[in-house]
Amino acid sequence: MIDIDAVFEFLRDSTKMVIKTIAMVDATPGDIVPSDKNELVSYVSGNVGITGEMKISITVSFSKEAITKIYRTVFPDDASEVTIFHMGDLVGEVTNMINGNMRRHLSENNMKFDSSIPTVVVGSQQIYHPAGTISKVIPFDLDGDYMFLEVGIKAF
Repeated sequence: MIDIDAVFEFLRDSTKMVIKTIAMVDATPGDIVPSDKNELVSYVSGNVGITGEMKISITVSFSKEAITKIYRTVFPDDASEVTIFHMGDLVGEVTNMINGNMRRHLSENNMKFDSSIPTVVVGSQQIYHPAGTISKVIPFDLDGDYMFLEVGIKAF
């Protein structure tokens, strides 16, 4: 059985790496807090579920300013034509990259999992995790803008 706190720490580190790789921006993590203490608001989010020896739901959320900045860094030629649809595709890709890193990490710990395809949601939505999950938020500062992960874990 994997340590649940280690899952949160791995996701924190994986997110830093993904954002640095695709956007060349340092994602500085804040303190991990329970979901009910989160005060950050999402403009666009990607959500993915992982099931197997435990259930994990990962929601990757961005402020409008953060995802716009990342999009313009990744696609500088399209910067004048940024729409929520473009941003949504990028959020789906970021979510998928973080999800892939998590599945690889779990596999290296001899744990077998299946994963859903990321779903992208626009707007300030309520995030629900399966009953009985431990749900925490990992906030990140992106040069004055923000993103956050909300992660729900249910161990069997």
